[in-house]
Amino acid sequence: MPTPELPFELTARERLGDALFRYMQGQPADARGNETDANQQALRRYRLLPRVLQGNDTIDTQISLHEQRWAAPIGVGAFAGDRIFHQEGVLPIARACKRLQLPLVISEETVTPLEQIGAEYHRCWLQLRAAGDVGRIKALVDQAAQAGFQNIVLTVLAPVHPVAGLQPGGFSIGDALKQRGWHTIGGTQPGVEPLPAFPVWRWQEIDEVAAHCANHHLPLWLKGVLHHDDAAQAAQHGVSGLIASNIGLRQSARWATPVDQLPDLQAVTRLPLLLDGGVRCGSDALVARCLGASLSLSVRPIISALVAGGESAVFELLSGWINEITAISHWCGVSDMAALNGSFLTEVRS
Repeated sequence: MPTPELPFELTARERLGDALFRYMQGQPADARGNETDANQQALRRYRLLPRVLQGNDTIDTQISLHEQRWAAPIGVGAFAGDRIFHQEGVLPIARACKRLQLPLVISEETVTPLEQIGAEYHRCWLQLRAAGDVGRIKALVDQAAQAGFQNIVLTVLAPVHPVAGLQPGGFSIGDALKQRGWHTIGGTQPGVEPLPAFPVWRWQEIDEVAAHCANHHLPLWLKGVLHHDDAAQAAQHGVSGLIASNIGLRQSARWATPVDQLPDLQAVTRLPLLLDGGVRCGSDALVARCLGASLSLSVRPIISALVAGGESAVFELLSGWINEITAISHWCGVSDMAALNGSFLTEVRS
């Protein structure tokens, strides 16, 4: 396990204990000892190039996705079993994101009910696992629409583990929820809804879900897309955007990183691309933006902040990232996020 280096990680580790902290960090069974997160390493290969002689005296960090405006190219990704990490679950994060006007993705494996989350912050996105019966997915989309949610994320690389002991960090979030008698948004009994471990869906199921989302005027994002052939086909199946993600390397350390795949994906689709994986600060989100990602999602640092200090810590962390994005963008000499591109990057290889 690498030495914690982020602001709230030491406190989070003390409060969670080693087993739950390892689960949160997500190290898969085939990782080699204490190796650093490959997603984070991929982002850290890049350095930003300042351009301070452009004369820009203002910077607009806002971005637009499907006519929805967000305050900065950063958001909070989904995680399971929220009430295990904080007695209010995901609600303190929702309140912080509302104050900052940042997107928040809610996992179907969240314990806090959709209507409670929507009452705190209706601009959330609901993330569903592309597995099992399509009717289950449609019913959850209906619930999300009723709660005021504004986007649907469909994880096509769902982090389900078919063999005991393969869970990240050796910890089963489903068992932990079951022991507490808690069921999730996407489940009908205590624990996590049991679904097939391996991908069995095809594009015809995506067509069906996309049409149902369109009936509710909800953009559909596919998460877990890393192969350019999948990206090239997505638009013709009603998909609104792609989230380049290897699910935090929670299944396997051998998946390609989304940072490395962004150029391939961008070359074959005009759909907006989001990055999920390895984002630990505001400058990481700027690197991803230069590589073609409209917005980046981060999870683990936000969970650590939630555990360490609740809403105030989450707000402190995210507002600090926005301040970092603002300052570095000024030094890059751009007036808005759309001006960032590959010319602001240099790659450092060891």
